[in-house]
Amino acid sequence: MSIRAFFSLCLAAIGLLTGCSHPTDTCRVAIDPVTGAKRGRICAGKGLIVIDAGHGGKDLGAESDKAPKYQEKIYTLTTAKMLESYLKRQGYRTVMTRNDDFFVSLSERAKFANGQHPILFVSVHYNSAPKKQAHGVEVYYYRSDTDKERSSASKKLAQADLDNVIAQTEAKSRGVKHGNFAVIRETNMPAILIEGGFLSNDEELKKIKRGAYQKKIAWGIVQGIEKYLK
Repeated sequence: MSIRAFFSLCLAAIGLLTGCSHPTDTCRVAIDPVTGAKRGRICAGKGLIVIDAGHGGKDLGAESDKAPKYQEKIYTLTTAKMLESYLKRQGYRTVMTRNDDFFVSLSERAKFANGQHPILFVSVHYNSAPKKQAHGVEVYYYRSDTDKERSSASKKLAQADLDNVIAQTEAKSRGVKHGNFAVIRETNMPAILIEGGFLSNDEELKKIKRGAYQKKIAWGIVQGIEKYLK
């Protein structure tokens, strides 16, 4: 037997003993709640965070008053994608309830999130109001009498995110509020819903339309998450 063949045989034997020739795959597939299609892989890293881009598809969400109509569903998705990118850079694992312009029911969003067993759930929205002067950022959590621990954690997360988004954007703080929204009511983990500004306010809409402003919102959310988890 040649020396080369001898070493090849030894390396093969070591591989069989240690299992190093086939590293363990720590990833799993995320499944779309509506179509059942694969939506990417979730791999090992920091904790998993579910990002919910509000509305989508036939559900337009809020709209601006003047033409051309600017739709909430577009800005929630672009902001959510920025949020996902920043979280990944920080080492978190992420999955989105929707990653394109399609409809997902509220119950399916909550069901999907619960099935992923994440550490946090963040739903991204933009606002509107009959009074055109309304502006600013507000964050909602669900206050439950039966799961006070989750409620308390959600409130702390909401406050941390609000503080940091305001610090980034210098927008008006409209406070942390209780909200009976399905996606934060029916989820099992600490969950918040952030309203990043008003499409019905002309001046705030000008800001929201800018990608740089959405990035400030997304980065503020990330900093809030980091503060909460620490």
